[in-house]
Amino acid sequence: MTETRVQGNTSGQDRIARLLTEVGAPWVINIVTSLILGCSIGAPGWGIFVAICSGVVPMCVILYGMRKSKIGDHHVTSISERHLLIVVLLAVALVGLSIQIVASAPIQMIAFMTAGLAALVVAALITSVLHWKVSVHTGVSAGVTIVLALALSPWWLLALALTPLIGWSRVHLGDHTKGQVIVGAIAGAVTTGITYALIA
Repeated sequence: MTETRVQGNTSGQDRIARLLTEVGAPWVINIVTSLILGCSIGAPGWGIFVAICSGVVPMCVILYGMRKSKIGDHHVTSISERHLLIVVLLAVALVGLSIQIVASAPIQMIAFMTAGLAALVVAALITSVLHWKVSVHTGVSAGVTIVLALALSPWWLLALALTPLIGWSRVHLGDHTKGQVIVGAIAGAVTTGITYALIA
């Protein structure tokens, strides 16, 4: 009976971890927060644009890579598959940011995109130079929370409670170590926070 309970509990934790990993996926968080910021500052169109650049297009690139057997899964758990993907995502972000600047998008949306780009650069350096698979999940979760707190209200800091939960899910599923999720969260929060504050 004891063994059955333990197995059942483990299975339940696995389901919760998978749910948190999917809900807390970078592309999901980027889409949701872009729309929240855009609507909150009265620029829903730009919110949609940033959501496409930071969430929809990146996931389409990943799915294309999976279809071509270049990427194993939609969370890109293999570090060897992340190098080229990061380069492509940096290019997408730069194009999106350039369009925003040329079209005179609201400064908050430009700062949001720039902050995300800066965080991606930091993640790229850690991943490709140090060859360490830092968690993008926790980086994005903590980063966008700090940006929303700066842009809209300090009450958004309460959402930081979600970051350790997402981090736990990544460790529980064996995709990251505790160190990788902690460093990811700190790097994401610090980089995006400083970048956004300097621009906006």
